[in-house]
Parts: sequence; C-alpha cells; structure tokens
Amino acid sequence: MRKTAYAMSIMLASISLGCSVRGVVTSVPPRIFREVHGLRVRSYQITPVSEDLRGYKAIEVHQLENLMLDQIPESSVQRLNLEVKKGLRSLKNFELITDASDSQSPQRDATNSSAVDVAVDRSRSVLVLDGYIDDYTPGIPKLRYIEQGNNHAVLTVRIQLKDKQTTRVLGEINITVENTRVTSNVERMVEKTGKEVVSFVDWSTSHYTTRKEAARYVQQ
Repeated sequence: MRKTAYAMSIMLASISLGCSVRGVVTSVPPRIFREVHGLRVRSYQITPVSEDLRGYKAIEVHQLENLMLDQIPESSVQRLNLEVKKGLRSLKNFELITDASDSQSPQRDATNSSAVDVAVDRSRSVLVLDGYIDDYTPGIPKLRYIEQGNNHAVLTVRIQLKDKQTTRVLGEINITVENTRVTSNVERMVEKTGKEVVSFVDWSTSHYTTRKEAARYVQQ
C-alpha cells in the first residue's frame, strides 16, 4: 500500500513539473538561432517591423548607447559603431545617410550619384537608427580551453528604428552574438554584430514586411 501511494505521488509530481515547465516555455518570445564559423547569433524582434519602410530614403545614425560602461573596451564600442555606419553606406536603400554625432555636412550614399541635392529637401521622411549595448563579456581564454570553448565571449545589442518626426518606434530587435571558438576573437564578434545590425536595417527597408514575414529576414 505504501509503495502504491509513493508511486502515485511521484507520478503527480512529474505531471505538475511538466505543466509548469511547459508554461514557462510557451511564455518566452520566439527566438532564432544561427551559427556560422564559430559565431552563434541569437535574435528576436521586440517590436516586429510590420509597416512598409521602403519610402524612407534618408537615415540618421546615432551612436549606440553603452550601458556596459567601462566593462567593454572603448575601442570595441568605436569599432561596432564604425561597422554599422560602414555597412549602411554600402546599401542602396538610402540616398542620404546622416551621422548624428557628426556636426559636419551629412554623408550621402556613394553608390547613388543622383543624391547630390537630397540634403536640401528637409520635408523628406527620415528614419532614425539608434540603440543600446545591453551586455558584453570577453570570456576567460584559459577557462575556454578547460571547458572546451564553453566560456563564450558575448555581445548583445538592442536596436531601434524610429520615425524622426513622430519619434514612433517602427521596429526593435535584440541581437546577441557569441564567439564559441576556443580561440575566441572579440573583434570578430564585434564585426559580426555590426553586420547583423545592418542586415536588420537592410531587410526592414527593402521589403514590405507583413506581420507574418517580420522575422524572416534572419533566415535569408
């Protein structure tokens, strides 16, 4: 009789645990994972881009706000911002690219020579790109060898696309890049993060993304 009661209690506990775990899993927003050349990318859209942003031909780029303060080297912060700006200039989506931190004249897309007079037209809709560095750890190289690469270097950014006139958020995404190699290179991780940010902007402004298609850009 005692054995039967004990077995029944274990069964009920297992069912209860399964339900609670299933409830936690279903409450987590959908995430997309990719891994290329030892760099693991995890991303999920906080505010899916569900409007047609192809009409924006001007973009204002802001420096990413560093919430990690002195925990991340200033050289890595500068490199990340540089990679984002460099990547945006290689796109054909915009006729005018403005660096918000630059007091000089706006920079235009060198691939489009017809944009010479665009700076004069201030009535044109302007897209704003800004965001935050939310997390950073370089990992510990010595432990990485002991743990067979599991002591990862990690960089997380949160990126927003906004309409400059209304300040309305049109899209927001969280991107995490991990360097999973034993010989982890932080600079490669920073460079990859910059490219992921540019990829998000490129997809969002070159396609009309309906709600069903909002997360598909990371699979391209």
